[in-house]
Amino acid sequence: MTASFRAPWSNAARSCGAAFAATLLSACSLAPAYIRPEAPVPPAVTAAPASAPQTFFLADRSGFFKDPRLQDLIAFSLEHNRDLRVATLAVAEAGARYGVQRAERLPALESEGQGSYTGGTNKPGGTENYEIAGLPAFELDLFGRLRSMSESAFQSYLATEEAQKAAVIALVSQTARAYFDERLAEERLRLARDTLGSWTKSHAFIESRVKSGQSSMLELEQARSMLESAAAGVAEREGELMRAGNALRLLSGSFEERELPPALPLKNQGFADLPEAVSSEVLLGRPDIMEAERNLLAANADIGAARAAFFPSVSLTGNLRTVNEDLSTLFSTGTGFWAFLPTIRLPIFSGGKNAAELDLAEVRKESSVARYEKSIQTAFREVADALQSKASYLRWQEAQERWLASQRLVLELAVSRYIGGAVSYLEVLDAQRGVFQTEQDLLGIRRDRLVNEINLYSALGGGLSATSPGQTE
Repeated sequence: MTASFRAPWSNAARSCGAAFAATLLSACSLAPAYIRPEAPVPPAVTAAPASAPQTFFLADRSGFFKDPRLQDLIAFSLEHNRDLRVATLAVAEAGARYGVQRAERLPALESEGQGSYTGGTNKPGGTENYEIAGLPAFELDLFGRLRSMSESAFQSYLATEEAQKAAVIALVSQTARAYFDERLAEERLRLARDTLGSWTKSHAFIESRVKSGQSSMLELEQARSMLESAAAGVAEREGELMRAGNALRLLSGSFEERELPPALPLKNQGFADLPEAVSSEVLLGRPDIMEAERNLLAANADIGAARAAFFPSVSLTGNLRTVNEDLSTLFSTGTGFWAFLPTIRLPIFSGGKNAAELDLAEVRKESSVARYEKSIQTAFREVADALQSKASYLRWQEAQERWLASQRLVLELAVSRYIGGAVSYLEVLDAQRGVFQTEQDLLGIRRDRLVNEINLYSALGGGLSATSPGQTE
């Protein structure tokens, strides 16, 4: 249905005011009321059944990580890492898309001007004509279609922001893990070199005993075999250190050498204390869970837009125009006119398109609910794994340290008994191998225990404050 009205220019202001007043009409929203799904996990995640759940805020990165070198590397990575830069640009892109969608809810006003000069071959001179027109256009969002589309774009933008926060947490934890991988490789290389030096002395000792007739050539070859094995181990550890260093440089975003604070050994590394029991509500503040909920809110708004497509749409189009044959009097009284054209469009037959789009929107919402619930369950498992591993890693490390002390005592006794002729040199070789392997394993356990703390820190939100996502702009 189209209606057209024409009036003198003096009445244009009142007509524009009426059109603007229409924009103030509050649109009803057909989106379903949002109800946050129940978390499909127990109310608390604990390291022991008797522990009481705690609700808390994590320390920031500088308060959690104690190693100054690691703090420097994390800060540099957050500034230069390319993956994080892509995530940040994705937030800007989503913000721009939301701005475009939100602009659809506001009136548009265009202005264009033109001039023409016409004449004929049979008469001198010509006719000048000048015209300026304004073309406002606006859709009355009576059933909330545009509002729902704008809300969907807004929630998608906020979801992208949460994804960027999750990328920050992931980068911090990846940098810390890569740093401890490098520390492990460097300390294992140092241990391998120390072992090579020790076994070189053992080989020289056996060689001197062979010359004096106290040892056999078999024992000398056994000592040489251990020496070559240690040399191969050094070469292997050198390769591991090189690869670990390159992985850390890739995360930091630069392969250039920089001045860094001295590194702490693995046994001196430490973090701020983390809880042994956590309320499941704390997990709702994790960026990946908030991202899933924002996507759920966007899908909920899409249902409102799909429902609104079944109802009539009302568009207001205005035409403000002034025409004159003289440019200097173009805006004089009596040279302008206006037209106001309200248009109503009612969907009658669309081949089932609107119904199919509504079904699609509802299915997508159900998928978003499932993804949201899965993200909560994944977070619960990550926290539970890290919490329950804390005590076992500590016991494992303490047992390994006692084992190493025992192995060193066995080596000392084996050397003493060999010199006394009570045992063969094979006993000494076995004791040396046992000490070396136990030391290597202890370094790995220390590294794994530190990584478990990082995993817990990351699983609990990585130092970002836990907040509940809103539902409106």
